[in-house]
Amino acid sequence: MYFTKSLSKFFIAAGFVVIHLFNPVSADDRSNEAIFKRLSELASNGNAEIKYHLGMFLNNGIGTPQDTKRAFQLFSESAELGNQLAAYKVGCYLAGQFPGTVPVNEVEALKFKLRAAEAGYDLAQHDVGIYYGKKRDIQNALIWWERASRQGNVAATAYLANYYSNPASPAPDLVRSYALAVLLKSMAPEPTKELLAHIAQLEAKLSAEQKTEAEAFRASWLTGKTPLSLQAHAGVGVTRALLSSFD
Repeated sequence: MYFTKSLSKFFIAAGFVVIHLFNPVSADDRSNEAIFKRLSELASNGNAEIKYHLGMFLNNGIGTPQDTKRAFQLFSESAELGNQLAAYKVGCYLAGQFPGTVPVNEVEALKFKLRAAEAGYDLAQHDVGIYYGKKRDIQNALIWWERASRQGNVAATAYLANYYSNPASPAPDLVRSYALAVLLKSMAPEPTKELLAHIAQLEAKLSAEQKTEAEAFRASWLTGKTPLSLQAHAGVGVTRALLSSFD
């Protein structure tokens, strides 16, 4: 089927894989072990952000051995207190990110990921699009991939570019596919031969007027990352800043 096979054959095989990293690099001289200790000391105060960040340290084994069961508990507590990034992580666990930690429940996973997606987190938006794509709900899949792609999410952009270039899709659009493929090229440090060949093939099919239309589409596509996406991708630097407010 288009959503699950065609994309993996072309774009993912071409190297467009997004990995969500909790980056431990920061100018702060406090060690990861010291940060973990301080987060642990503060975790009982009921602060949703503290619980989320402590969960991320345990989730990734930063400054402490990895403990996914404890991480899930903290994410659940944080999500209940209203933290949407924690809600996303709960959704990831329920979707089977760490097999054996909690039972897989895709329906519940979607509910939690939708919270983060609606709050503006690009990775959650991409994941929600994947869910709807697998369910053959093309309309909703496109909505969420577009929201993620407009934030610069590479994987969501790849899904859209592939969708619009597929003649079997309900609404093929070579202008959009070309524009999004060119955008992917600009996102990739070293564009693959497959992507470059795909762009060349599309370009050969477009008229001069269509190329101008594609350029206008590409130039207006990106809207920038939302505050929640920026927070999610900021890494341990955010944790250090958070702790500074408690010291």
